[in-house]
Amino acid sequence: MLGQSLDLLPRDLEFIARQACRTPMRSSSELNARIGYTVHVKDETVQRSGSFKYRGAILGVRNASQGVVAAGAGNFPIAVGLAAQTLCKPACLIMPSDAPVFKLEQARRTGAEIHLAERSELAERAEVEARKRSWRNLHAFEDMEMIAGSFTLGSEIAAAIDASHSTSDAVVVACGGGGLAAGVALALRSSSVSAEIYVVEPETHPRYARARALGAPIGIDPVGDTSCDALRSRKIGARAFAILEQSEVRVCAVSDKLVEAARWLLRDVCGIQVEPSGAIALGAVLAGVVAKKHARLWVIACGGNVEPKC
Repeated sequence: MLGQSLDLLPRDLEFIARQACRTPMRSSSELNARIGYTVHVKDETVQRSGSFKYRGAILGVRNASQGVVAAGAGNFPIAVGLAAQTLCKPACLIMPSDAPVFKLEQARRTGAEIHLAERSELAERAEVEARKRSWRNLHAFEDMEMIAGSFTLGSEIAAAIDASHSTSDAVVVACGGGGLAAGVALALRSSSVSAEIYVVEPETHPRYARARALGAPIGIDPVGDTSCDALRSRKIGARAFAILEQSEVRVCAVSDKLVEAARWLLRDVCGIQVEPSGAIALGAVLAGVVAKKHARLWVIACGGNVEPKC
């Protein structure tokens, strides 16, 4: 099934590459000394729209025959709004009524129509709005376009690993609905990169860990709240789960305390202004869950939509 889905990807990947930024890989000798690893940070905070989501959003919007509806906590609707503005298509964005003010403002700047709803009602509201308009309802992590976007990110990391000629690498990536982790894992394995892949969830939202234990995606009841606003999904995507299970990844959980420590470390040492969700991968390194055998780590800072100097 996955192979058949990928048959249409080459031209789509080329389209994403033309529209999205090839983001930098940043390193710091001070960061290496503090952590005890050689760390390369894939900085998606400088991606268009401020997060990796733009990579898939631009393809999803292109594939929408008319307009597009998108529901999400912030980074996804912001990316879809900017993609729609870029491609001159109408967009309707459904965002949580408790979304960070900065993210709401970023979404409004795209010129898209904005509707606010309770987090538990986002998906239903998007379906209603899409049906009413006969528009595409683009999903943040279930649709293949979004995984294809993450695939391009993973391909850039795969190329960097290949160029480094290192034989003891690990890639650390955040996991909410799983679209980012699945796309990155798929790209690495498609490029025959054998680096271990660590998939990181907030300890309050162990969606993937729970799905792996039961053998299928299942909705969870979070055991608490998390500062990782973009990682509050209660269920991992079915397609993402299938890809990750075939990619031999490790799953781990991180506390908000370590996420905050990682966030400030990225800012103070690397000059990367990152939101909590974007710092969780480095948080896993601080937590000690990455095996010491890895001499070189590739950590994804996946989003930076946060108030400047926050």
